[in-house]
Amino acid sequence: MFFPGAIVLAAQFLVTLEPKTVRAFEEYVRAVDTQLIERAVNPASLAGRPTGVFAINAGLEVKHGLLHDWAAVTFLPGMRKAKAIAVLEDFSKHASIYPEVVEGRLEKREGTRIIGFHRLRKKKVLEVNLEARYQLDVLPSTANRYASRSVATEIVEVDGATRHAPGHDRGFLWRLQTYWTLEETKQGLWMEVRSVSLTRDVPVGLGWAVRPIVKELPRESLEALLDATKKAVLASR
Repeated sequence: MFFPGAIVLAAQFLVTLEPKTVRAFEEYVRAVDTQLIERAVNPASLAGRPTGVFAINAGLEVKHGLLHDWAAVTFLPGMRKAKAIAVLEDFSKHASIYPEVVEGRLEKREGTRIIGFHRLRKKKVLEVNLEARYQLDVLPSTANRYASRSVATEIVEVDGATRHAPGHDRGFLWRLQTYWTLEETKQGLWMEVRSVSLTRDVPVGLGWAVRPIVKELPRESLEALLDATKKAVLASR
């Protein structure tokens, strides 16, 4: 049966990622890159930091978009970083670890660079299905640390039988960079994850559907990422 009203409603969600929105994100993550790359080799310890999930910029307005910057910290007594590294780098096992990952593949590894793939399903008022390809780079760090940066090099939204062109979709996730820092101490393992993402802004009249996804999902996704990683590392004890 044909429902023209439903098609009109779906069309209202579609939006185009503009170059100035991309530039705002790239300028922001350059500063984050510099900060975390420098800290990976800094002898100052991460130990003793408050644990939990913290907002750095929760929905910062940029040109026709929202930038989300969240960090989370946890401590695992008695654990070593090798266990956590195995969890983070093996994309082929991520579907059995992370609730949002429907399928994961490790496509290529060359030295300190990994290419991985995820098929993702996120649900918050609406269901969002995405296919993302990542470039994960292991960063130079001190001997008792591990640091990595994962950049989503391609994000495709899949809506039923439609595969939207990147940047011409509903705008629920346009860019994503994730940074992990692990520090092994005598007492155990400190784990910090930071996620910087870019989404559309909230359109007038469609806030009921879009706002929960672009405002709440970045934090919830990061919290779930850290919790699932923690459980997987502890299960490998």
